[in-house]
Amino acid sequence: MRIIILGAGTSGRMLAGRLCEEHHDVVLVDRDPAALEQMESSHDLLTIPGEASDPRILEIAGIRKCDMMVAVTDQESINILACALAHLAGVPTKVARVSNAAYTDPESPFRLSQMGIDLIVNQQEECARDLFNILRIPGAQEAVDLLGGRVICAGFLVPTDCPLLVSELKDSPHTALLATLRLVAYSRNGKLKVPRGDTQLQIGDLVYVVGEPEAVETFMETMQPSEEEYTRVVIAGGGELGLQLAQRLEKTHLDVTLMEGNSTRADFCAEVLPNTLVINGSALDHNLMQEMGINHRTAFVAVTGDDENNIMSCLVAEKMGAHFTIARVDKLNYRPIVDSLSLVDRMVSPHTSLINSIYHFVRGAHVQGDRMLQRIPGEIMEIVLEEGHAWTGKAILDMNLPRGCILTTVLRGDQLLVATGTLTLHAGDRILLYGLPKYIRQLDSVLS
Repeated sequence: MRIIILGAGTSGRMLAGRLCEEHHDVVLVDRDPAALEQMESSHDLLTIPGEASDPRILEIAGIRKCDMMVAVTDQESINILACALAHLAGVPTKVARVSNAAYTDPESPFRLSQMGIDLIVNQQEECARDLFNILRIPGAQEAVDLLGGRVICAGFLVPTDCPLLVSELKDSPHTALLATLRLVAYSRNGKLKVPRGDTQLQIGDLVYVVGEPEAVETFMETMQPSEEEYTRVVIAGGGELGLQLAQRLEKTHLDVTLMEGNSTRADFCAEVLPNTLVINGSALDHNLMQEMGINHRTAFVAVTGDDENNIMSCLVAEKMGAHFTIARVDKLNYRPIVDSLSLVDRMVSPHTSLINSIYHFVRGAHVQGDRMLQRIPGEIMEIVLEEGHAWTGKAILDMNLPRGCILTTVLRGDQLLVATGTLTLHAGDRILLYGLPKYIRQLDSVLS
């Protein structure tokens, strides 16, 4: 595909890098020549300096012959205008990043889709959803929802008291529980594998499962018997991400506290969060943190716009006994360092959430969703089978999937089915497929 990316910020660079790795024809446009030069020195792509919404720049970028335009500059007005121009130029797929939640409000009469924009994405909303999924399943290292929230993929570390350690999976005494979901991948000593019947898990393995939320929650409770529940969530940062996360958590049984250093913003958050305790103060204020009584029943989430502050405040909360900590970390070069030193329990990035929300457009016409996992390589795709598709009418055993791919779930109408080998696929089925990167590429012809 020929893809034009407008904006060489963190999101634009991450997306361009991933597309280049998959050998797409990428054009990157930005006003900052230094950012473009950095990308051009490390990736095989075309860079064009200039204003992203300037018709002359878009013509130079080849707007009339591109397959997809993704506008991810830091100015939503430019993103919207550029996508509208792309619509006039006949670009098949247009994606615009926005920061104002009003643009993604389903109740709003102002639909940007009427301007020909195929996807309006608010990366703070997407990241808030990812954070909420992690918090709803205690012990999850990562959690993403799929099929409109009907299914969750979650990863967990195998503890010393995990019941699955006693035997190979095919001989497990918990076969009834395992039948309610699918184990899709596990990582051991840096090596990623797809589990089979003769797989025997070991302490410290990072295991990913896919299933209905209730089934995943039950599985996690059983597999991590010593994992304690927390009753309180403290959010450091009352920006758009922190506010949207608090709004989601207010609908749960958890007590929610939001900390915001700007008094005006704190007052605003207090007005729109009736069931949240809003405190005007910084998470780096040691005395204030002590007064809040953070303990082993508290989950601490730092989502300010400052990576360093987020990491530091998580360290403070951990020292005070927090159950676990989550930090927003945007800088790409920070993430491997933070992970290797175990400075926080979990990391999230709005940029990764943004890419997850749009990447299915790249995969092909049959792909309706695509979620890239952060802790392990690979991705989970939502595929719709149309009449005449190569997999329609076949049993899963007969699909000849590459060894690094596994079919996890089938949504047939309103019925959710665990993908067993004898299940025959029908036209109209929405299926979830997990695959390792090098094996996903072998399915390009089937996906498109």
